[in-house]
Amino acid sequence: MINYDKDNIPDALIKKVVPFMSEEAMQDAKIKSASQALIPVKVWIAAMIKYHAVLKIVNPMRAIAAEMGAKLAVVMSELAIKQKTVREINEELDDLNRNGARLEAEAKKLVEDIEECHKKLYRAEKMIGGLEGEKNRWTDTVASLTKQ
Repeated sequence: MINYDKDNIPDALIKKVVPFMSEEAMQDAKIKSASQALIPVKVWIAAMIKYHAVLKIVNPMRAIAAEMGAKLAVVMSELAIKQKTVREINEELDDLNRNGARLEAEAKKLVEDIEECHKKLYRAEKMIGGLEGEKNRWTDTVASLTKQ
């Protein structure tokens, strides 16, 4: 009974045994009068009949669960691939954002440098313009001093 293959009980066997279980000879009192050791055997047979009935309900569900588990495994592997792709894209996006921020800072610095150069050029032109008048004055002074 310990090694009995309870998961594969033939339907024909169950159909043969069920009518015997309801006979008067299978009542607990009758069995007990014949042999005390047979009561656990009757309980085991009743349990196997019930187990067989439950398996008829559970086995299709197990098959569906196994099928769904296989589908879930496929979906989860696809999900893992997609998540890896998303991580790679996010890393690339982060790199691009960092690079963009660095380039924006560099562009801002270049604009500031250009503005500074324009200011220096303006001041230099002003200074050159102011020195132009000095050149004429110095030229006149040199000419005057040369005559003297």
